[in-house]
Amino acid sequence: MTRGARFMAALVAAFAAGGFGDSARASMPVAVLQVVSVHAHGGGCRKSSPAGQCCHMEKKTGHVHCH
Repeated sequence: MTRGARFMAALVAAFAAGGFGDSARASMPVAVLQVVSVHAHGGGCRKSSPAGQCCHMEKKTGHVHCH
């Protein structure tokens, strides 16, 4: 786990445990991060991927698949 991922996990845990108090929880914005990994079959997501999905061109078959 990267340092940034550990920090985010600790921050989420602190909020879940009430470590910042009710006033802080009510007034602080919440950020949601999406971790995108590069898969072994090559490259990242296509720019035209639908929201919330990651699409890749399968070079062997010539088809696009999304997950």
